Amino acid sequence: MLLYKQKKNQNVKGNRLLISINVLGSAGPIRFIVNEEQLVAAVIDTALKSYAREGRLPILGSDLKDFQLYCPIAGPDGNSSPVLR
Repeated sequence: MLLYKQKKNQNVKGNRLLISINVLGSAGPIRFIVNEEQLVAAVIDTALKSYAREGRLPILGSDLKDFQLYCPIAGPDGNSSPVLR
């Protein structure tokens, strides 16, 4: 018995990744799916838009240059700018 049908018209190019971003002082992580080829700036933009749309606190700016992404295991590289992780 077939439990799940595969979608025939999937136009997925490359792998998709689940992104989980923690903002210090916020209630919990923001999670969304991106394509593997997506640029970091686009990922940060999506995170900021999702964060604002959900009305989360603390209120963040919208300038992409003020933020950086990093792996929580590696840690930030010492920059003093606000960090999304």
